[in-house]
Amino acid sequence: MPTVLSLHLGGSSVHAAVSVDGRIDVLSLGDGRADLPAPSPTDGPGLVRVLVTAQARCVRIVDAVPDELIVVRPDVGADDATLGEAAARARVPVPVVLDELRAVAALAAHGPAGVDRSLAPALGGLFWHRSGDAPTGPKPIVTREDLGVGASRPDRLPPAPSVVAVGPRTVFEEDAPRSGRRGGPPTPLLFVLAVLVAGAFAALMVLRVDDRPIAPPPSIVTTVVPSFPTSVPPVDASTTQPPVVDAATTSVPPVDASTTQPPVVDAATTSVPPVDASTTQPPVVDAATSTVPHLGSVTLSGVGFTLDATTDGERLWAFGDDGEAALADLVTVMGQPIGDPGWGPDDRCTTPEVRRLGWGGLEVVLSRMAAGGPTLLAQWYLTGQDSDATSLWTLERIGIGSTVGDLRAAHGGQITLERPSDRDPAGWFDTEPLLGDGIRGAVGNTSDAGRVLLMWAGEGCQRRFG
Repeated sequence: MPTVLSLHLGGSSVHAAVSVDGRIDVLSLGDGRADLPAPSPTDGPGLVRVLVTAQARCVRIVDAVPDELIVVRPDVGADDATLGEAAARARVPVPVVLDELRAVAALAAHGPAGVDRSLAPALGGLFWHRSGDAPTGPKPIVTREDLGVGASRPDRLPPAPSVVAVGPRTVFEEDAPRSGRRGGPPTPLLFVLAVLVAGAFAALMVLRVDDRPIAPPPSIVTTVVPSFPTSVPPVDASTTQPPVVDAATTSVPPVDASTTQPPVVDAATTSVPPVDASTTQPPVVDAATSTVPHLGSVTLSGVGFTLDATTDGERLWAFGDDGEAALADLVTVMGQPIGDPGWGPDDRCTTPEVRRLGWGGLEVVLSRMAAGGPTLLAQWYLTGQDSDATSLWTLERIGIGSTVGDLRAAHGGQITLERPSDRDPAGWFDTEPLLGDGIRGAVGNTSDAGRVLLMWAGEGCQRRFG
């Protein structure tokens, strides 16, 4: 595999990283120190010295001559022509020029978490060379099948509908008897026959109990009996008792099924089994768009942070407050910091001494003007895992992994997006550019699908790498 050298020409210092046989390491550019003072973007001889020194250190430390060179530059850096001329004079490979934000985005997407901020651009150049640009757009939706929920359930046939249409639609479709529904009342034909039988039985009972002589039977007349009796049989006036006429046989017209409403079938009283909701798969819902994420112990804002927000015991710590008191309160909810280098100067920060404390992807900066002086809360900075996993959100539920569309929905027209280069889709955002106390950060793409990669608030330290 080729040996790749990555140089970050920062605003005040130069850092380097090297990839040999797929292994990525930070390259020390001086004896006892990892960086070199950065030359001016227009200082051609200074750029040549940096390139020569970096190649010599690569040969000395890893015993390999760089096959490829990546130069990571900030927003205001040396132009392509100056870098090309300096590389030619230094006898190094023609450099691939990479914008700083693009390299940091590649490290955030493909590299490890917890990398020192000053080394991020140089290492990001190598991860960009290995894996390409940071992916843009929201993460894919996780379905129940992806989680293995549906795999443990046996396959079942879909349940029967709660209303069943049985039989033909009209009386002209077939001659066979029909039933409106299973287990329901008899059809109109059966009903008419039952009424005829009941009428004949009632007539026999009346004639049996009568003691008077029965009149001579009427003469037999051969007639064709229709399927549905619609008239009363002729009555012999010589009889003393009139025949019993059943009104049900004379007033019931033929039933036209097309003019009647089908009965509503109650699933609870018929043989149709009720629908089992457990056999149907519910639709997959994206929690990011349907439910509000839960706030964690620390809630971030453009003016500081809040502990135990939305509870009776919430405490707001603003930038400029007592740093020692804010740190003691923060330790009660987050525990002891994982990273604490102590007090010291930092050329990226505005005060003579700062203390940068880390809890995973969250960094809190304290500042003071001199040893023993008052300590102030200066800044917070967030990167690393998505906020879905860490619960580190703003009150508007903006965090790592949120989209540009989420930013626009939360802050409306106040937000500004800036693309440092037309060749790079990544950009910077600011949620309150007018008042100056907003949240700033970087996104992998300035379209609505672009994801938030890092964010910070407070003026304690410079976060745009020169």
